[in-house]
Amino acid sequence: MIKGPQFEVDLPERLNLGSYYLDVNLAAGRGDKTAICCANERYSFAQLWRLTNKLGNVLRQLGVEPENRVLLVLEDSPEWIAAWLAIMKIGAVGAHAYTYLHPKEYAYLLDLVRPKVVVADGSTLGRLREGCRGLGVPPTLLVAGGDAVSGLAQGELDLRAMLEHAGEDLEVAATHRDDPAFWNFSSGSTGEPKGVPHMHRDGVVAYEAFNYDLGYDADDVVVRVPKLFFHYSRDLGALFPLRSGAAVVLSRERATPAGIFRMIEEHRPTVLINVPTMMRAMLETPQQERADLACVRRCMSSGELLSAQLAKAWTDTFGGEIVNRYGSAESGAGLLYNRSSAGRLGSSGTVTALATVKLVDDHGVEVPRGQPGILLGRTDASGLCYVREHAKSKATFLGNEWVNTGDLFVQDADDYFWYAGRANEVVKVRGVWVSPAEIEQCLQGCPEVKECVVLALEDGDGLMQLRAFVALKEGVAASPQLAGTFQQVCKDKLAPHKYPRAIEFMNELPKTGPGKFDRRRLRQWAQCPPR
Repeated sequence: MIKGPQFEVDLPERLNLGSYYLDVNLAAGRGDKTAICCANERYSFAQLWRLTNKLGNVLRQLGVEPENRVLLVLEDSPEWIAAWLAIMKIGAVGAHAYTYLHPKEYAYLLDLVRPKVVVADGSTLGRLREGCRGLGVPPTLLVAGGDAVSGLAQGELDLRAMLEHAGEDLEVAATHRDDPAFWNFSSGSTGEPKGVPHMHRDGVVAYEAFNYDLGYDADDVVVRVPKLFFHYSRDLGALFPLRSGAAVVLSRERATPAGIFRMIEEHRPTVLINVPTMMRAMLETPQQERADLACVRRCMSSGELLSAQLAKAWTDTFGGEIVNRYGSAESGAGLLYNRSSAGRLGSSGTVTALATVKLVDDHGVEVPRGQPGILLGRTDASGLCYVREHAKSKATFLGNEWVNTGDLFVQDADDYFWYAGRANEVVKVRGVWVSPAEIEQCLQGCPEVKECVVLALEDGDGLMQLRAFVALKEGVAASPQLAGTFQQVCKDKLAPHKYPRAIEFMNELPKTGPGKFDRRRLRQWAQCPPR
């Protein structure tokens, strides 16, 4: 067991997280300072405060009471951030969802969250309407977008029109530090997304831990690759900077290398919230199409393993510092972080402030240093359960103290942690345990490989075999000879039995969103390949 730096966090009994993140800036005299940049719009902290308060009054007008849930399903915008803060300021509970889901997936989330109000926009309204069909008590749909939204039906209201008549003074709910404030969602890589309720205190603990390890300055400008509906981006890329008085850049557009370079050129950010997939895509962008990244002092990465090869290529090309963060929807805060200046590229790093971790075997017994074990994490920002998932809650939230991440790590002699794969994905090959993640890292080191995923799949005899799905770099042709070369590399660098028995070449690997491979969809494809 190892602890990160520990210190006392001021958690008054009456604590409101929405006010905590935003109102401090007016008290600090930063009302006229830029808080949000979005397209041609700029919002000062005072303007964001007024928009937040007006939105809070709109929600109260619609009957939202303390502990009622409100779901956000809209593109990144000032309204997104204002709505999230307003929800908590009035004592309600915020949840958010991806903007590209299918109606049946929205139906699942609507049934799980049971929101009083859903804040949507033109990009999601149609699919949400379909998702609402069949609900016993459908939520009110509050639609952002103004002139872009027309033909609203019964139970659908124009947010902009309601804001015009809403007051700017909002009475902040006197919430208790242990009242529910927001939900995080697990990635859903092994099933439907699971909701994790968090309290007002959790957001404060998470911010204070991040601020101790890294922190923002009021002069920072933050550009984000992942959208706000990823809690990593919401917290590290929006709420934490705003609490520190920094400016946040938003884009309603889908993230592309060209779009990210354009935002960097226009806004000259000091911090870039990124994911490994986009980092790779930016590196593959022709030099004449890139922006100058000299302004970026720090590039943050999370969501997927950041390989040593990719991290080195980034620093060699763009400079600056890379910080790789590891946390989860369940922990509510980071557990591990690694700075490129530490010289341990490929590692997940050391334990973050206000966190404690340990590595255990299948029986919960701590493993010796140097041996792989399941990472258990403990922070005062952790959730307590999954909503409507009693059995999974007991397996993950252990004794209301430890969170079982389900990830395997190895702790080295200097207390750096190295990712070794998912505990439920480690398989026996010829009687020996093998981690697919270890093989992925090996293949990623091949110069021809753009990205890859290794899965353990049953063969015709019911035996587990390793199969690699590989997307090649532009200009590299797939061939049986190249597949054989990749297999030999694994045999040589790892062990004779640690190689994929089959290699599938694909143009692109499916993803659940920016930066995360959709392993479930890939597994379904492998079991029933298209003809």
